Amino acid sequence: MNFISLDFLKFMLLVFSIYFFIPHKFKWLFLLAASYFFYGFYRLEYLPLLILPTAVVYFIAIKIDSGAKQPKKKILLIAGLVFALAALFVFKYTNFVGGAVFSLIGLFNENIKFTPFELIFALGISFYSFKLVSYLVDVYNEKLKAETHAGYFALYVSFFPQLFMGPIDRAVHFLPELKKKVTFDGSRVISGLQLITWGVFKKIVISDRVAIFVNQVFAAPEDQGLNLILAAYFYAFLIYCDFSAASDIAIGISRILGFKAMRNFDFPYFSKSITQFWNKWHISLSTWLRDYLFLPICYATMRRIKAPRRLWGIKVEAWGYMVGMFITMFLGGLWHGASWTFVVWGMLHGVYLIFSYAGKKTRKKWAKKTGLNRLPRFRRLLNIFVTFNLVSFAWIFFRAESFAKAFTYIQNIQLKPSGKLTVYMFFSLIIVVVFILLESIYKNKEKIRFLQKMPLPVRIAGFAFFICLIVIFSLDVSNEFIYLQF
Repeated sequence: MNFISLDFLKFMLLVFSIYFFIPHKFKWLFLLAASYFFYGFYRLEYLPLLILPTAVVYFIAIKIDSGAKQPKKKILLIAGLVFALAALFVFKYTNFVGGAVFSLIGLFNENIKFTPFELIFALGISFYSFKLVSYLVDVYNEKLKAETHAGYFALYVSFFPQLFMGPIDRAVHFLPELKKKVTFDGSRVISGLQLITWGVFKKIVISDRVAIFVNQVFAAPEDQGLNLILAAYFYAFLIYCDFSAASDIAIGISRILGFKAMRNFDFPYFSKSITQFWNKWHISLSTWLRDYLFLPICYATMRRIKAPRRLWGIKVEAWGYMVGMFITMFLGGLWHGASWTFVVWGMLHGVYLIFSYAGKKTRKKWAKKTGLNRLPRFRRLLNIFVTFNLVSFAWIFFRAESFAKAFTYIQNIQLKPSGKLTVYMFFSLIIVVVFILLESIYKNKEKIRFLQKMPLPVRIAGFAFFICLIVIFSLDVSNEFIYLQF
């Protein structure tokens, strides 16, 4: 049930029309039933893969929180993590790991071949598995009490707006929201509808339209020349609009239902560094990786490197950061897909972050020497330009179907215009420029006075006109959201 489909529109109208008339004590039950229906609508086989780990983690968390001694708590935590991640590893990574192992064996024996298993891929499994992990770890670390209401916990894991594409909300934020009494609030509903509309616009007007040019260039990169650079840039906006659209729709629906979902994007392409980019891109995932992978790896690395305080002239803290960041981004890339292209994408960002961290002093000295420190606006624009280009280059591996296609794409990059797909290229360029302008206005809307002083009828007319633009410029059939595959 695609977010942008007639089936989903009917589903949401039914949910909204019933939800506010249900007594507060039964709202969780209605939302849980709606969430399970929404998930089972794709394939009924998905439901056991969601319900079973939810039930196991629920009981294990209660055991952890019941005063068990440290050794037993740790065993329970490990058992819970295994159950939380088992389905993810089996259904998403079995063929990837099997193929890698058999390829290695094949170096010594060419007769050994790997036959991939025919496994279903449960949609959203990466997202709800991470929810289960964060909940278990937070209970273990006593950041929150184990939830004793099975229905509340099941709804936290399966909440349908966030089930397939996030945000990856934490139980410590979601569960208190669930227990608050929710009534109909017109201003909250309007705010949610505006966010949903903006998300729909980004998906079907920007992302789906730009995809026409991008897909054709990536499919046949030979002799595309300058188009390859433009397609890489356009893909950066395509995937941003695609995924942030899904987040906006999910957050908008959550808002209407009375839940404050965490913000997932904060204008990432205005970032001045790779570190800042990851503080603004897919925030729920990047903060999850930081809290549950990066920091534990950092601390473990620093504990293993004992006195002296330096190893090969590098501080222990720096080793902790670099090792933690590289492993975290490696696993972050693998989380996105069971493919080496995703792994390389993650590793590239790991290398970017390490160089960004290690080169702070050098950049400051260079800025002082060249006089850039006296030109703060130009320096900021330069940093944004460099960051965007590094991110766009990494996106090539993310988008490419294989290493061979990624390298073919890179090898064919030229500054010479190709003369191919000219109409699609110019149309995509116009769309992206318009979007950047709209994004800039949206980013600075609080500073633009005339927007704040607009009368209500003018705002309503503008909203209606915006919806008309969506209908006019949208494609007949919307593509699936890219992050649905993760």
